[in-house]
Amino acid sequence: MSDLTPEQTADSSVVNPARFLGRADVYAQARPGYPDALGAWLRDLGLLNARVADIGAGTGLFTRLLLAHGATVTAVEPNPDMRAALGEGLRGVPGLTVQAGTSEATGLAGASVGLITAAQAAHWFDPARTLPEFRRVLRPGGRVLFVWNDWRAAQESAPFNRAYGEVVRAFTDDDPLQIRVPEDDLPLFMPGGFEGREWTHTHTLTRAALHALAGSVSYLPAPDSPDFPALRAALDAAFDAHATVEPGGAEARVELAYRTRAYLGTLDSVAPAPNASGSAVLR
Repeated sequence: MSDLTPEQTADSSVVNPARFLGRADVYAQARPGYPDALGAWLRDLGLLNARVADIGAGTGLFTRLLLAHGATVTAVEPNPDMRAALGEGLRGVPGLTVQAGTSEATGLAGASVGLITAAQAAHWFDPARTLPEFRRVLRPGGRVLFVWNDWRAAQESAPFNRAYGEVVRAFTDDDPLQIRVPEDDLPLFMPGGFEGREWTHTHTLTRAALHALAGSVSYLPAPDSPDFPALRAALDAAFDAHATVEPGGAEARVELAYRTRAYLGTLDSVAPAPNASGSAVLR
C-alpha cells in the first residue's frame, strides 16, 4: 500500500482491494470453500431463481457454490489479480458474468438482481456508501446475504486451530482482528432485519497449502515479505506437531475446522421468511 496516494489511502474502495494485491494465487490455492448445505438452503428458499450479485467475489470460492446450485451470477471484484483468477478458474461455466466493481459502485443496472451476496468480504465495506448502492441494484423484495468462514470460532474444540491461532497471534501482536461485521452492526447493511444460520466443516491442508493459506490473509506477512520465512517456520512447527498421514496417503495433512456464519437480511421491513427448518428468526 505504500504506492497509494494520500487520497487513495483515505478511500476504502481503493485501500481494501489493495490489501490483497499479489495474493490471488495463494488465495485460490488454499482458502476453504463453503458448506454445500448453505447453497442448498439458498436454493430451497427460492433465492437463486433471480440473478445473484456476488460482491467482493475474490477468486470465486462462493461464486462457485452459487453456480453449483443453479444460480445465474454476476461476480463483482475490484482487485484485478483476484478477478483474473476468478475468470480463469471458472472459465466456460454457464451462468457467470465477471466484472470490476466495489460494493459502493457495482456497475450493475438498477433493480437487476434478486440477491446480493458477500462472502468473506463485507467487513471491508463502508455501510454509508454501500447501502445506497444495494438499494439501487436490488429488485423490490430482494435480499442481502453476508457469509464468513471463521476458524477462530472452532479453536476450543479443534487442536490444530489452537496451534494455528498461536502462530497468528505471534505475528499480529495479539491484536484483535475484525474478521466479520459484528451482529450489532449488521442493521447498517440490513435495516429491515436479518436471520442467522451456522454450519461447521473442516479444511484439509498439506504443508504447502498451509503456507499458502497464511500467505493469503491480509493480516499476516505476504509471501514476498522478509518476515514470511519466520512465519513459515512457525507454521511448520505447528504442522509437525499435529499432522497425520491417512492409510495409503502420500502426504501428511492437518485439518483446520471452520464455523460458517451466514446472515440473510432485507433492506426494508418485511414479514419473516421461514428458514430451512420451518421456523423464522428475524432480528
